[in-house]
Amino acid sequence: MRALAFLHKTFLENLREWKILSMVLVFAPFFVYLMWGYFHATVPAYQLLVIDHDDSVAGDEAILGSRDLVEIWRQAEHSDGEAVFEVSLTRDLAGAVEALKTREADLLVEIPDDFSLKIHQFASGEGLSPALLTNHSEASNPRGTMAMAMSDYVAFTAVATATQTPSPLDVRIESVGGGEQPSEFDLYVPALLMLAIIMVMFTAAATLIKEVDKRTISRLVLSRLTIFELLAAVSANQVLIGVVALALAYGSALTVGYHSEGSLLAVLVVGALATLSVVAISVVVAAFMRTIFELLTVGCFPFFILMFFSDCMFPLPKITVGAIHGFTFYATDLLPTAMAVRAFNRILNHGAGLGDVWVELLCIAALTAGYFAIGAWLFTRRHFRVF
Repeated sequence: MRALAFLHKTFLENLREWKILSMVLVFAPFFVYLMWGYFHATVPAYQLLVIDHDDSVAGDEAILGSRDLVEIWRQAEHSDGEAVFEVSLTRDLAGAVEALKTREADLLVEIPDDFSLKIHQFASGEGLSPALLTNHSEASNPRGTMAMAMSDYVAFTAVATATQTPSPLDVRIESVGGGEQPSEFDLYVPALLMLAIIMVMFTAAATLIKEVDKRTISRLVLSRLTIFELLAAVSANQVLIGVVALALAYGSALTVGYHSEGSLLAVLVVGALATLSVVAISVVVAAFMRTIFELLTVGCFPFFILMFFSDCMFPLPKITVGAIHGFTFYATDLLPTAMAVRAFNRILNHGAGLGDVWVELLCIAALTAGYFAIGAWLFTRRHFRVF
């Protein structure tokens, strides 16, 4: 009964403090729309500059002209129908090189004046000297390397087809998994959902710190409310908030065209358990603070640790610490939120079910229990007693 009474009290207080609650609920949906806009505003096609010294077209004497190659580059498409290249013709070599340095362009290709002639001679057996394409790219730009690989592949395929030259190597592609190829935004959604849950750290810690700040924690101790009842009430309240925040973020992703490969039930189960883990970490954070001001200043540091080291902002290098029965553990897996992101990714983008992510769920539960034990001990020692 004491736990239920405290649950009712904290629930009403969260509603009264609607500004903090609104921030927690709106933060992740805002970032979902922000990242969707970012990925759709950026140009997915590689910016390809071409200096054509040949200016020839396919005809009686030219099996494959330079203009035809340029057009083939323009028509190249990804599996989803998006263009691979955005091709621009230029005569200004110095200007093109400068565009590479400023990354306004990804790759510059020079077509020599004897391109069509070399292709014709090769096909007719009159000469074995190959046509030469010169690639210019900025070494520090990874998009330039990818653009070079793609443009070379398209050029090799076009020349082989035009000259009817059989390839000595054939490659067969077998897709692993089902469904369509996910976009960059789709791959980012699991991290955005975890971001919605991590925001619960502020409401959970605030619930505890507020009792210390207002010095009402002594009344709770005198009411014989145990630390277990206190944390149970806080956890139930915050799991409700976390699941609502998760649902809002997930719904926001669906409104901009996101398609999940997994079930909503699996997402909610992982989300509820992940929220518990964030509450457990919040108890540890609250044990070291006495005022809401400290939470909103110093408390941002553990928030950013969770956000960055859980792959919620950008992919981190994977530092392997061990493996058990084929499941690899990384250094960041000491944070249950990192495990939750892995589970979300497998469910949402690879169609895994709860039975497929049982290892992640078990690890999250074990880490949550550990953080709760540490947090309960610290909070009791520092705050949950009568002075």
